[in-house]
Amino acid sequence: MLKKLFLMLLLPASVLLASGFSIYEQSARATGMAGAVIARADDPSAIFYNPAGISALQGWQLNAGTTLIQPEFGFTGPTNMDSRYFTRAQKGSFFPSTFYLTYQIKPGLTVGVSLYSPFGLASEWGTDSQPWVGRLLATKTELTSFAVNPVIAYRLGDNLSLALGFSVLQANVTMEKDIYFAPRMLYGHSRLEAGALGTGFNLGIQYTLFGRLHLGAQYRSGTNLKFEDGDAYFSFPQTTDAVINQEIASLFPAKTKGSAELNLPASYGLGIALDFTKNLSFELDYLVQAWSSYDELKITFKDPVAGQTESVNPRHYQDSYSIRFGLEYRMENNFTVRAGYCWDQHAVPDEYVEPGLPESDRHNYTLGFGYRFHRISIDLAYHLLLQDDREVSNTVHNFDGKYTGMANLYGLSVGYSF
Repeated sequence: MLKKLFLMLLLPASVLLASGFSIYEQSARATGMAGAVIARADDPSAIFYNPAGISALQGWQLNAGTTLIQPEFGFTGPTNMDSRYFTRAQKGSFFPSTFYLTYQIKPGLTVGVSLYSPFGLASEWGTDSQPWVGRLLATKTELTSFAVNPVIAYRLGDNLSLALGFSVLQANVTMEKDIYFAPRMLYGHSRLEAGALGTGFNLGIQYTLFGRLHLGAQYRSGTNLKFEDGDAYFSFPQTTDAVINQEIASLFPAKTKGSAELNLPASYGLGIALDFTKNLSFELDYLVQAWSSYDELKITFKDPVAGQTESVNPRHYQDSYSIRFGLEYRMENNFTVRAGYCWDQHAVPDEYVEPGLPESDRHNYTLGFGYRFHRISIDLAYHLLLQDDREVSNTVHNFDGKYTGMANLYGLSVGYSF
């Protein structure tokens, strides 16, 4: 009984490890083309998409921006359940931001550094006055991350560019859920807060054929995160029975330490772009994220919780891929218009889908607009994300139903060269 109770207590960490919550919108220009820029990334944001693209940038180049993300998620339980089993997650807005800086040491040799948020977003279900039916799985999950990524790029002749980068990632996560203590039919609450630091590297290559055909490839390593000495809190309302209060206190420490080790996935992508004319370009990209590195979640508590100090939770995530198309048309009056589409595959198998990560296959439609005035560039983008409805049954959490989701994203980037 205690082991089963302990397994119910584990806080969902899947929001940290899912393609739906890795942030690929790191530039308004790239977002306007659905992120299809691996072959032709040629502004400071190339540090993220393909660092080889900065090799031809001259002088100092600066670019900064942000993306407003407004997601919406819903859950509907099996048809034989009552109306309480239809719930929408609380709406929220998020602003992952970016900063890029490059400097050309000499023709063909450029260095740069970027600051960005590679993972993020959150989900929150129910309220204190109206608890939702899945509260034993998740009530709130929130992730913030911050990465520093210096790179160096070298151009060999007129056609080939190579790049290498190093990254340091800081991640913080907060996860909350309710607890049900069946022997006394009481509900409590649990919260876990933890932070971790990890390192990685990225590589890039670009090659141009016939002056019009562009090829690109990029690789970003996985990052190992060790969440050590996180704070875990457990609380129950006081009852009028001192014996019950003591029983609960002996099983659930008010505060203890928790540790876990997670592996963020490696990713790699290929791109091919064609300049139809001097003003019109098209690109096709294929990107893979190796989520199979997230096979299990092992949590270790310093003090026993419900009689246990350790649990191993299978995840069995799968590698996912996306296919991206982008168009860019550069008008004669310094204006640029862009459009794109991306199909993005889910990473979580049906049996492991839960409210902390209600993801499914996604369709992404994007539009972009740019304007350059002397040394200043301004880029805007709109991104509509539509998630396929996903109905799951026989899940390991015994929480079956249908998840729906969508998001609106608005991007802004400003560049300056000097």
